[in-house]
Amino acid sequence: MEFKTGIIPNELTFGDLFFMGLKRERMFYDREKNQRTDQLESRIYNLASSTQKEQIEVTLPEYIDLKEIDFNKQVNLKNPVIRARAQANGNFANVIWTVEAEDIIEVGSSGGVKKNESNKDPVGAGGEKK
Repeated sequence: MEFKTGIIPNELTFGDLFFMGLKRERMFYDREKNQRTDQLESRIYNLASSTQKEQIEVTLPEYIDLKEIDFNKQVNLKNPVIRARAQANGNFANVIWTVEAEDIIEVGSSGGVKKNESNKDPVGAGGEKK
């Protein structure tokens, strides 16, 4: 079974999400020169999930502005997608789950995403960058 566009979570996957802050910025890596560049690839944020009972890392694309949301404010994800990748560990492999979203929106702000809103265009579904 292949999930080429990732797994689209429903409202029970994360429960209530709370903003914890920016974890790191990921920069492009130039494989020809074998060095990191100063070009932003994405930003990774920590969110607390009431259903998962732990922090989750959410990756936003580079064209989304830096999020300056107050600590522990309730947020929603716009079109989240869950992806899995394998990381080799000797004779074994570990599965690393990643969450990508189009945006993180503070609950109650204009332009927010409602929990029952359908996911029309998930991230990575082959669409062009906006």
